Amino acid sequence: MTLYRQLLVTMLLLFFLLFMTAYSVQFGSTRSYLAQQQETTVINTATSLGLALAPYLETGDTLGAESVINAVFDGGFYRKVQLDLLATGQQISREHLAPPLGVPDWFVNLGLFEGEKHEAVLTSGWLQLGQLHVEGHPGQAYYQLWQGMSRLATWFLVCFVLVWGLLILALRYLLKPLHDIEVQAREIEQHHFGKAIPLPNTRELRELVSAINKMSGKLEVQFKEQADEAERLRNKAFLDETSGLGNRAYFVSRSQSWLSDGAGGAVLLIAVDMLEQLYRDEGFDARDQMVKAIADHLHRLCRRFGEYALARISAYEYALLVPESDAERLSLLGDEINRLIADLVINPVNGRDISVVGGVLVQSGDDIGLLLTSADNALNKARMSETGAVVIEYQQEANRIGRLARKKILEEALAADGFELSSQAVLDFKGQRYHEELYIGIRHDGISYSAGQFLPVAEQFNMGERLDLHIVQRALRLLAERPELRLAVNLTAHSCHQAGFWQELGLLLDRHVGVCSRLFLDVPESAFAFGRQVVTVPLSSLNVAWGIDHFGRHFDLLTRMGGLAPHYVKLDHGYTSQVAQPGYDDAFLAAVCRAAHNMGAMTIATRVETDRQVDILKTLHVDAYQGFVSPPTRLD
Repeated sequence: MTLYRQLLVTMLLLFFLLFMTAYSVQFGSTRSYLAQQQETTVINTATSLGLALAPYLETGDTLGAESVINAVFDGGFYRKVQLDLLATGQQISREHLAPPLGVPDWFVNLGLFEGEKHEAVLTSGWLQLGQLHVEGHPGQAYYQLWQGMSRLATWFLVCFVLVWGLLILALRYLLKPLHDIEVQAREIEQHHFGKAIPLPNTRELRELVSAINKMSGKLEVQFKEQADEAERLRNKAFLDETSGLGNRAYFVSRSQSWLSDGAGGAVLLIAVDMLEQLYRDEGFDARDQMVKAIADHLHRLCRRFGEYALARISAYEYALLVPESDAERLSLLGDEINRLIADLVINPVNGRDISVVGGVLVQSGDDIGLLLTSADNALNKARMSETGAVVIEYQQEANRIGRLARKKILEEALAADGFELSSQAVLDFKGQRYHEELYIGIRHDGISYSAGQFLPVAEQFNMGERLDLHIVQRALRLLAERPELRLAVNLTAHSCHQAGFWQELGLLLDRHVGVCSRLFLDVPESAFAFGRQVVTVPLSSLNVAWGIDHFGRHFDLLTRMGGLAPHYVKLDHGYTSQVAQPGYDDAFLAAVCRAAHNMGAMTIATRVETDRQVDILKTLHVDAYQGFVSPPTRLD
C-alpha cells in the first residue's frame, strides 16, 4: 500500500474513532436525560392525579374519578394508569400498549427504556381511600432518542465525507513531491533523465528533492560521458577525421559482418584522382573541403539503400558496400556517382575523368580481402577504359538468379507458407537460455536460399511488411504449440517505418495475448536512423520485449540511443569477431557495452564461433552470446 493510502486510511480511521466516541457519549447522555425526564414526569403525574382524585374518592363518586383518570391518560404519554378503590374493591384502569410510531422495531427491541413506574396511596386523614399506579410509556423517549441521534449521525456522515475529500486534496498536495520523486526514480531506473523536480516548501522533503535532483544530474552527466567515451574510442579506431566517414578498418569490419550474414550485394571503389591535382594547385584546405563535400554527397546518395557501408580508405579513394546485385543497376549507380562528383568541381580538368568507379559483385565464399582486390582491379580497368569510367566485374554463379526471379520465389513462399524455420539459442555464461532467434529460409528447386539472399529483394520491392507479419504469425503459432519456446523475430527496416505495419502487428498480438510474453522483436539499428519516433512510439505500446539488432554499427547513432529503453541489444558482429586475435583492443567493445547498460539493456554478442571467444567475452561487459558455438536447430 502506498504512503498516500496509508496516511489517508489512518486519518480516516482516527476520525471515525473520534466520531464513534463522541457519538457514544452523546447517545448515552441523551438516553439518561430522557429516562430521567420520564421518571420525573411519572412522579409528578402520580402526585397531581392523586390530589385531583381525593375529593371524588371521599364522596364515593366513581364516575368523577374515572373522568379525571381519562383526562390525564389522554393528555400524556402513559402505558398504564390504574386506581384500586379500597372501600368497594373496584378497579379503574387505562392501558396503551401500541408501539411507538416513526421508530424502527430493531431500535425498540434494544430495550433502552423500561418505562418508569410509580405507586401512591390516596388517603383522607388516616383513612386509605385507594392505591394509584402510574406507568410511563417509553415510546416518546424512543422517538426523541431516534430522531436526535439520526440527525446527529447524518451530520457526522456529511462531515466524514467532507473531511475525506479535504484529506485527499491535502495529502495529494503535501505528498506531491514524493510522487514526483517516485516518477523521477522510475525514469532514472530506465535511464531517462527529465527536468528537475520543483523544490517543495516542506523542509524535509525539500532536502530530499534537492538530493534527488543532484543525483539525477550527476547520473545524466556520467552516462553522457560514457557514451561520449564510446564515441571517442570508435572515432579513434574507425573514423576518418577529414571526411567524417569510416576508415579502412571500419569498412573491413562492417564488410565482414555483412558477409557473415550471407547477404549479397556489391563492393564499389570510387577513385577521385583529381584530388591530387587540387592539392598541388590549391593546398590542403581546398583538398580537404572537397573530400568532405564528396563524402556528404555520397552519404546522402546511399540513404536510398537503408543498409550500406561507406568509408574513405585512402587519400583519394572511397569504398561503398551496397545490397545491390544487379550489374546494370550498379553501372547506373556508378554513373550517378561520377556525375555527382563532377558537379562539385568548379574548374574540371579537360581530357581526363574526374572520378572513376570500379565494382565487384559479392559471391558466396568471398572474403573482404578478395573483394577489395577484385574491386581495385576493376578500378584500374575503369581508369584505362575508353568507353566509360565505370567497370563492374562479376562471375555468374550456376545457382545465381536475378532479382525478379528471387521476388517470384519469395511471393510463392508467402502464398504457400513455404519457409523453413530454424532457431539459434541466446545463452548467458551460466548456460541458461534467454531466448532463441528465429531464422528463415526458402527451398526452391532443390536449392536453399537463406534470409540474406532474399531480404534485399523484400526491401527493394516493399515486401518487408508482408514478410514480417507472416513470420511473426508463424512464430506465434509455434509459441502456442511449444510452451517452452521463447522466440525472437527479426524485423526489416522498411516495416518499422510503416504505420500500417504497427497497426496490423498490434491486432495480431491482441489475438495471441497468452504467448506475447515469450515473443521478442529484433529491430535493426538502422531503423532508428530516420524517423526515430515512428519506431519508438509504437514499440512502447506493444506488450512484447524488444531489442536492437546490429547495435553499434552506425557511426551517428550511438550517442543518440540514450532515450531508448530496449530490453537487450545484439552487438554487431564486427566488434566481437576479432576478440580472440592477438593484440585486440577491447576498450571500444567495453565502451559500447557500457553505453547499452546505461540504457538498461542486456548485451548479447553475435556470431560467436569458438569457446575461446566465449571465455574472452565473459571477462568483458557482455551478458550473453549466440553463434555457431551453439548451432541452429530446425523447428519444423
